Amino acid sequence: MTPNNNAGSSVQAGDIKKTLRDAHRHILALFQLYLNAPADSRQTIVDQILHQLASHLQMEEEQMYADIRNGSEEGRRMVEAALLEHDEVKAMMTELQQSENDDDQAMDEFFEDMMQSVRAHFLAEERDMFPLIEELAPRQ
Repeated sequence: MTPNNNAGSSVQAGDIKKTLRDAHRHILALFQLYLNAPADSRQTIVDQILHQLASHLQMEEEQMYADIRNGSEEGRRMVEAALLEHDEVKAMMTELQQSENDDDQAMDEFFEDMMQSVRAHFLAEERDMFPLIEELAPRQ
């Protein structure tokens, strides 16, 4: 028997925080790479970001939000706000995927707006939700 057999099927609080924090850092690094890349190579970076971000948002919704939502009224309100932010980011992602890329400056401005929204979401999540994960860990 291994010592982790009693860990259960849910991801441990420290593990999910580390996984999400690492994903935040990776996506933010891709944003920086985009900002420093020549215009003709940015689309590949955008595609990477959109893929990583879609996976990340899904992971948050599946692995973190349900427990926080069920933990307290405060948690429920935070999750509802975060899901609205997810919807906004997903709409921006869809718009980027459907854009014609004719106007590099307009795309850059739109993408930078999306980056700011994502950064703010990540910061709020780490500041407000990560402590709730710790509070819920003993109950899981």
